[in-house]
Amino acid sequence: MAYLTEHTLAFVLLAAILWLPGYAIERSAARGARLAAELRLPARFALGIGAWIVTLFVLASLGLLSFTALTLGAVLAAAAALWARLRLAVEERPSEAQGRPAAIGLLAGGAIAAALLPLSFLAMSPTVSWDASAYHLTLPKLFVEAGRLQTVELNVYSYWPLNVQLLYAMAMVFSDFVTAKLMHFGFGVLTLVTAFLGCKAFHRSASGWLALPLLLANGVFAYEMRVAYVDLAYAFFFLAGFLFLFDATVSQRTPSQRTPSQRTPSQRTVSQRTVSQRTSALWLAGVCCGLAAGTKINGIVGAAVLGLIFGASVLRSGSASQITPRRFAIWFGLPVLLLWIPWIVRLAWTTGNPVYPFFYGTFGGPDWSEGLGEQFQAWQSSIGMGRTPLDYLLLPLRVILVGGVGYERFDGALAPYWLILIPLALWAARKIRFVRLCLAASGLYFVTWALSSQQMRFLIPILPLLAMAGGIAIVELFDRLPAVRWRRLAKGLTFAVAMIFFATSQARILVAGTRTL
Repeated sequence: MAYLTEHTLAFVLLAAILWLPGYAIERSAARGARLAAELRLPARFALGIGAWIVTLFVLASLGLLSFTALTLGAVLAAAAALWARLRLAVEERPSEAQGRPAAIGLLAGGAIAAALLPLSFLAMSPTVSWDASAYHLTLPKLFVEAGRLQTVELNVYSYWPLNVQLLYAMAMVFSDFVTAKLMHFGFGVLTLVTAFLGCKAFHRSASGWLALPLLLANGVFAYEMRVAYVDLAYAFFFLAGFLFLFDATVSQRTPSQRTPSQRTPSQRTVSQRTVSQRTSALWLAGVCCGLAAGTKINGIVGAAVLGLIFGASVLRSGSASQITPRRFAIWFGLPVLLLWIPWIVRLAWTTGNPVYPFFYGTFGGPDWSEGLGEQFQAWQSSIGMGRTPLDYLLLPLRVILVGGVGYERFDGALAPYWLILIPLALWAARKIRFVRLCLAASGLYFVTWALSSQQMRFLIPILPLLAMAGGIAIVELFDRLPAVRWRRLAKGLTFAVAMIFFATSQARILVAGTRTL
């Protein structure tokens, strides 16, 4: 019991430390450009995490990574948050206060929280996965011991972008590697909460409650909540970047296409946003995508996908969105580059190759050869079920239906209901721009995934977008029922079925986890 209590308290304290600078920045920098209430929590966490990653990168680069330095940073963050709170207390808008949650929302939230509890226990187990042992947790341990960033001979991962590993090092400075594992679990929870808030902001709470079990029921997502990887952190940054981009570029008509009297307060005000408010959301999106780019070697792909999707939207909308292509490039593209380039500079400085170990024949690099490059490419291409034109044509069905253990089955599982939900979302996308962009971003990302390493966990970033689109589509479909009681019953049954899918996949994970304890 003492073990669980100790690590739970350490995790809560670490989450608060990460949130504090984001709270101060959001309240101070966004004066006159306040975010919608639903987007403040992901904004504050993204900004806080980003501020700490920049701080950790600087400290670790200078050899100053230590308990004393991080404690001083935490004290300064708390002081900044208190100063922002006191200075801006009178500027809170009463109209933005949140109402009491409905009973059905409390019931659904309680069910989700209860379902996550066993996964939190597994995340607190002292066992580690293969990749965590190879570098996700080993590299941070070396950083803490040396007080600086370290490269490891014959370990290419030690040269790559390591945003999340820096956070794990922070967790180890204040606590231990188990708290670092819990941090990845926390990113999973944060992704779930952000997906719900995205639905609430741009559609309705009901679609958010449906999106949560739709996301959780995918075995690959639930599995990662108990291990120290980086994919859930990437998913949060990708999802938050998407939501802020949508908020910045939303058209004059609301996504739900309802009359003003039927919209929530956030939906009624979304068409009245000023240029400064849109720019603020655009900047936040750039920060989130820049953090995603610094999370893994191919992280820039996610930023590029969102940039292309919403950049095209800006070009189509013209002056309607109040964002010019130049403004989009500056306020979105510049933060991405500023947060990504330092890792590329480090990569080039330590290896002589800015894309190490790729293009070895052109740039070279340590601990590598053309033969290893060919073997690496052959291994990546072997993951999945083939690379012929027919294989690519069948890939969407195979990913959904035959995913499982082993690289020959993508090494991960999705829930089968996507065979129904994706067509249903396509139907809803005809009238709802939010759903349309969720599917567009997911589709383009899927194409890049299909052309690279087809590991199922690399698809995790698009699962929240698909879950939101699916939840909205279900609500829109059931809203066609004639009686309110039948609508509520249909939504409740759908939630229950999705939770059964989740319980089934989680039972398999619990059995596997019990065997490793």
